Amino acid sequence: MRDFKLWLKQEKNGLKNDFYSYPKRNFLFLILGVAVLLLALFRLWTVISVESVFYGDNLIVKQIEILRTSFGDNFFLLVTNLGSAYFILGAFLILAIFLVKKKRKKAAVAVFLTLAGSAFLIYLFKNLFSRPRPFGCLNLNDCFSFPSGHTTIAVYFYGLLFHLTTRFLKLKKRTVYVLGLLIGLIIILVALSRIYLGFHFLTDVVGGFLLGSVLLLVAAILIDFLYQ
Repeated sequence: MRDFKLWLKQEKNGLKNDFYSYPKRNFLFLILGVAVLLLALFRLWTVISVESVFYGDNLIVKQIEILRTSFGDNFFLLVTNLGSAYFILGAFLILAIFLVKKKRKKAAVAVFLTLAGSAFLIYLFKNLFSRPRPFGCLNLNDCFSFPSGHTTIAVYFYGLLFHLTTRFLKLKKRTVYVLGLLIGLIIILVALSRIYLGFHFLTDVVGGFLLGSVLLLVAAILIDFLYQ
């Protein structure tokens, strides 16, 4: 217990020193970036209320419903799980174990805190906007669609995974490019799966991209702050 208290005290002192030596311009970029993305998110919501936009959302959903195939259904049902709560939680546990073994405990804590914050904000925004899903509730406790939770988490988690990988591992440029393309493809496919399966409108997915980008930006700056 005494060792834990000593470690906690050392960490607090370290954080204070890090805070005062951290470039203030990075905080300004963080605040500006978050403000712009949040403004875009709320602006998107005001646009959604316009009848023509809502009509466009519905038109896309109906057209995709006509074009659906059994292969597409099976493929996107598999892909959409890459953004599910259970899959992301399992992936986080593996990531946390890896970070702890690599003596990156602060990064593991940062990922945990921002992941928990992401889940809370998704729940908050869904209930705040209360936009019904295209084809009704998925279950009794999952009726709202804006923003897309799967898209939000996909942008945040896979984007952060890319940031951590390039931050702590020495990779060749070609490997970084390939990894970036792969992660980008996963994010896009998860987003498309939500529209294809009829769980979300297009604007829900755009909202998810914006919110996920905010969360990714906060998490990346936090980790850079801890490991400058």
